[in-house]
Amino acid sequence: MSMIKQKRGFIGVVVIAFCLLVLTPIVSAGPIEESVQMSKEWSKAFNEGNAEALSALYAPDAFYTSWGSPFPTEGRNALRAMFAGFFRAYPTRFIALMDVSRRTYGDTLMYNSNWSLIYVDAKGTMKTVFGRSSSTSTVVEGQRLIVDHSSSFFPTAGP
Repeated sequence: MSMIKQKRGFIGVVVIAFCLLVLTPIVSAGPIEESVQMSKEWSKAFNEGNAEALSALYAPDAFYTSWGSPFPTEGRNALRAMFAGFFRAYPTRFIALMDVSRRTYGDTLMYNSNWSLIYVDAKGTMKTVFGRSSSTSTVVEGQRLIVDHSSSFFPTAGP
C-alpha cells in the first residue's frame, strides 16, 4: 500500500472519529440516570437536614405516605414543613439506601429500595430502624420530580 493511501485512510479515520465524538449531538440522560442522580441528591439532602433541597425533588402536588405519620402529606410546601419538623426533632440522622430497583415506562420511573435509618433525638437517644420505600417520578415542567412516595418499616419478626 502506498504512503498516500495510508495517509488518506488515517485521515478518514480521524474525520469519522471527530464527527462521532464532537459533532454528534449530546444525548441527555434517560430516566434511569436521572433517578440515580436524584437518589444521591435525596440522600444528601436528608442526611444534611436540608428540607428545602429535599422538598425541591418533589412535584408541587406530590403525595407522600410516611412511616412517621398516620396521614399522607400532600404538596411540596407541606413536605418541606414535614421534613423540617423531622430534622428539628432528630438533629442527627443518617439514611442508607440499598437493594435499589428501577423500572421505566416511558418518562415514568418506578423506584424501590430498602433503607436503614439511624437517628438521634435532642436528648441523645439513638434509634435504628429498617424499612422500604417506593416512589414514582416523571417529568414535570421539564424536570424529573417525585410525584408519589411511600415509606414503611419492615415488619417485625415473630413473637
